[in-house]
Amino acid sequence: MSLFRRGRFLFWSVRELSQKYTKSLIVGIVLGFGVMVALYTLYPFVSALTLNEIDRIGYIGDYTPSTLPLSIQEQLSFGLTTVAADGSPLPGIASSWEATESGKQFTFHLRSDVVWHTGKKVVAQDLNYNIRSVTFTPMNDRTIIATLQNVYSPFLTLVSKPIFQANLTGFGPYKINAIRLKGDKIAFLRLVTATNKSLPTIEYRFYKSETQAITAFKLGEIDRIEGLTSIEPDLVNWKNTHITEITDQNRFIALYFNLKDPLLREKTLRQALSYAVPMTTAKRVYSPISPLSWAYTDTAKHYDFDMKQATKLFESTKIATNSGEITIHTFSQYLSLAQAIAQSWNTLGLKTNIRVENVVPEQYQVLLSAQDIPIDPDQYIFWHSTQVNTNITGLANAKIDKLLEDGRMEQNQQKRKLLYIDFQKRLVDELPALFLYYPTSYTVARIAK
Repeated sequence: MSLFRRGRFLFWSVRELSQKYTKSLIVGIVLGFGVMVALYTLYPFVSALTLNEIDRIGYIGDYTPSTLPLSIQEQLSFGLTTVAADGSPLPGIASSWEATESGKQFTFHLRSDVVWHTGKKVVAQDLNYNIRSVTFTPMNDRTIIATLQNVYSPFLTLVSKPIFQANLTGFGPYKINAIRLKGDKIAFLRLVTATNKSLPTIEYRFYKSETQAITAFKLGEIDRIEGLTSIEPDLVNWKNTHITEITDQNRFIALYFNLKDPLLREKTLRQALSYAVPMTTAKRVYSPISPLSWAYTDTAKHYDFDMKQATKLFESTKIATNSGEITIHTFSQYLSLAQAIAQSWNTLGLKTNIRVENVVPEQYQVLLSAQDIPIDPDQYIFWHSTQVNTNITGLANAKIDKLLEDGRMEQNQQKRKLLYIDFQKRLVDELPALFLYYPTSYTVARIAK
């Protein structure tokens, strides 16, 4: 059979079959196309689950999509700036900036290589900061101007807050692959790589208590728990498990004195009580500013345990000649420490009671509690006399007020540092609170076989 005749035979055969099975061919083509589209669409999800390493982490606490911990937010996105370990501002979306109008106006120049997880380039018009008394004006796609009503030197750390579009769409190294809610709280969150294909998939499971998280770890639901405040004895010897101890120097435990209380108004009594506080083995705190901060000083007064000095000061107070008592308000996790302090104060001669609270009480004499340390050394809201809701000790000191006011207006970092060194010394000397120690947390991780 000649080549021409073979070609003609093939043509007529295909034509005959296509006419006979037209519907079947159309259905097959449509189904094939649908399968290809489905595979293309599902590939990122399937590869995230099957090809990448999965890091399964237990997180303790109730969080909604809008209140995710900052450590998770920063994996999804970042801000105009980022922050160095010492609190200094570094470039983020903005590669550079200039401050003008004596610090009341900032011009930010945006990077051109930042892309939303949707694939769209980030432009100045996308930025959606909502900061009171600050107006953001896009000049073009790459330039945005922030105009402040008042000078505020911590502003550059304020705009390090991660920026998102709807559904927590950001431009960080990770993007959300799946989220499961229980009511309005997040129960499960899966993050997959958005840029670097070598990054592992991260799965977060959220638990209401440390006990629930530890049980989940033992059952194999998760491979790591971060931020445990204590370790169960049997967990120490749990097979294929590694425990890491971490000192959090961005948070402290302190005794807060109510300066409006008739007894505690007397500074000498506060000093006596401070010297009579037994110290733990944890790392001591000597200032409300983190030791990692560029503004920290270790030259403030130290109130190390000294019962002899405590007794001498206590005997010179009015309360030493009168019957009196005091109550320490605290939370269950600090009960053992409160009991040790109460025992020491009882030995000193002051009857001391303990009351366990669920929330910070509106009225108290002494409060044993924890506090997060702000990124910037500005502590205006905690110690300025005008801050009635957040200045829980009721401190009213004109010199400290002035230092806090000047500290948030001064633009030069070296001059700001001098102001905050003076602030730390005066605050510790005035003793509205005794700073105790940095809390210890634990990470429990399963060792890969």
